[in-house]
Amino acid sequence: MITFKDSFLKATLPVTSKLSDTTFRLPILGFVLLWMGFHMWSLYYYFQLDWLTALWDSVIFNVCLTSAAVVTGYFINYSSRTGGFQFTAGVSLLLAFIVEWISRQALTALMQDNVAYLGLLDKSVPIRWVISFLLIASSGLINIFYNRWKESQEAYEREAATQVMVREAELQKLQLQLQPHFLFNSLNSINALIITQPDRAGTMVQQLSDFLRATLKRADEKWITLKQELDYLQLYLSIEKVRFGHRLDVRMHLDEQIELWLMPPLLLQPLVENAIKFGLYGTTGQVMINLFTQREGDSLLIEISNPFDQDVQPAEGSGFGLNGLKRRLYLLYARNDLLTTRVEENNFIVRLILPEKYD
Repeated sequence: MITFKDSFLKATLPVTSKLSDTTFRLPILGFVLLWMGFHMWSLYYYFQLDWLTALWDSVIFNVCLTSAAVVTGYFINYSSRTGGFQFTAGVSLLLAFIVEWISRQALTALMQDNVAYLGLLDKSVPIRWVISFLLIASSGLINIFYNRWKESQEAYEREAATQVMVREAELQKLQLQLQPHFLFNSLNSINALIITQPDRAGTMVQQLSDFLRATLKRADEKWITLKQELDYLQLYLSIEKVRFGHRLDVRMHLDEQIELWLMPPLLLQPLVENAIKFGLYGTTGQVMINLFTQREGDSLLIEISNPFDQDVQPAEGSGFGLNGLKRRLYLLYARNDLLTTRVEENNFIVRLILPEKYD
């Protein structure tokens, strides 16, 4: 179940992933400068202090206050998460006393000849302490929430990275999971030809070697062109034609204008293998398999059809072919409607739709 937290993190991840500690503290620095200006202005306007006295009061008091806020942040970063708010309150209480005492001592020494200002300074001690406590505690709370937000963000990023790795591993597994019966049948055919037709057996061994080499090469590629996929399919068909001879007739109706269409590798071979398996089963005559491609809007349409007689079909198969392809397509495109099948006039038709890939 997707929670509100997961949705919010996913929506804000592109922005927050670029948020560094320095960027986070820039608004705080801006607030400190605004506060110093307001502090100086209020002393000048409301308490009728001269500009120089108001400036020194604002600078010394707020430098001490900012230093205390920074110290609070370091304490919070290296303290335990347990009791973080109570810890922040205690540290802020202590540092507020220290800020008020240090700033008062510095201002007293600097303004020792200004009796009127020193009297105002003594009267403002409680107010200065309250202001110090509130600002230091606020800084600490901001650090706590920011740190916890970063932890949530990093945890989400780790989870997302893990999901990507799992997805890639599953895709690679599905991509390499060829029908084992094809390899076994090819080896059996080679074994049968070694004595009777050794030349054809040698040719088939070379073709099988080229096919397996191409399979391993395609496994490292995420996207290939339709032309490359069809070249790979021809390697597979050259082996099957040695096995079935004149019985296998595969006709391709291709649109040359879409030869450079990008698609995931190793999609067509399992579909054609499925068509050969069920088209030739229980028959002794020639069987025609048709492969048709064309562009439909922003998608590539591929249809593969083979003769289909339900009464003479194998009782069961490995179950991997179509199901494995559907799973791959879902992992790549997040859609369950890209691979469909239908029976039409004793023909079994597989319809594959591949959306256009944009770089």
